[in-house]
Amino acid sequence: MKYLFAVNPVSGKNKAKEKMAKLAERLKEEGIDFITYETQPYQYADDLRKVIIESQATHVFAVGGDGTAHEVLNAVIGLDVFFGIVPFGSGNDFARALTLPKKIDKIVEMIKHNDYITIDVGKVEGGRYFLNYISFGFDVVVLKKSIALKKVFKGAFSYIAALFTTLIKYKCRTIKINGEDKLCYLAAIHNGKYYGGGMKLNPYAEVNDSLLNLCTVKKISRLKFVALFPSVFSGKHYRFKKIVSFQSKRQFTIDTYNDIVLTGIDGEIYELPNPVTVSVVPESVKLIRYKFN
Repeated sequence: MKYLFAVNPVSGKNKAKEKMAKLAERLKEEGIDFITYETQPYQYADDLRKVIIESQATHVFAVGGDGTAHEVLNAVIGLDVFFGIVPFGSGNDFARALTLPKKIDKIVEMIKHNDYITIDVGKVEGGRYFLNYISFGFDVVVLKKSIALKKVFKGAFSYIAALFTTLIKYKCRTIKINGEDKLCYLAAIHNGKYYGGGMKLNPYAEVNDSLLNLCTVKKISRLKFVALFPSVFSGKHYRFKKIVSFQSKRQFTIDTYNDIVLTGIDGEIYELPNPVTVSVVPESVKLIRYKFN
């Protein structure tokens, strides 16, 4: 077996590279054959894919946060390799859903035991695959601001700060979902449960049920939005059935009535042609998990 670790050096407030050096020492002590690949700032999946094939790696780990895991997924999809996540990022929402370890000792255990599950991923028609989610509307504006605020705030705090500054001026928009118009704050299609640095937006989502899960938040007053918001962290917002709705399907088509759709995908911003069709790709990735979960 040969391991490749794709390391985002600026992930986790520039600490991922330092943490990877400590992990590398432990891997050497264990006699594990591995190489490291330092990622580029944006969309490096094609280059990484070539390195994976040329190196004959059997196990490929994304070392960083959700954006790193997303890019590495797009490098390994369709290859006969095991995929793993070393959550050295700030948000780590997909890793949170699977309770993947952050401590080096437990990460080494996870790698040595080589236990895995086969998971689904999402696919944007004509575009990219995603591990965790794709979102539309208010949420994307918040994400764009939170990316800039990560230099100041850690984890969920950057998202919360961006959320409240956006809420002051944001106006709800009509989004057509599978042919039905909805006036809503946001529409988020999930494979995993969490996003935004720990918010359990879609508590019904499972990574191996062959379905994607849509959560929409209808137009409400800003005061009601603020009152509802804390419940998202525990996933208890599902109780507000007149405001929040959920659907589970294999495919969704989103029309925002714009030529270009601004979306958030696994913690990164993308511009896509309208409309956007998203579908589940069942049992497409062998994901290394922590044996003692």
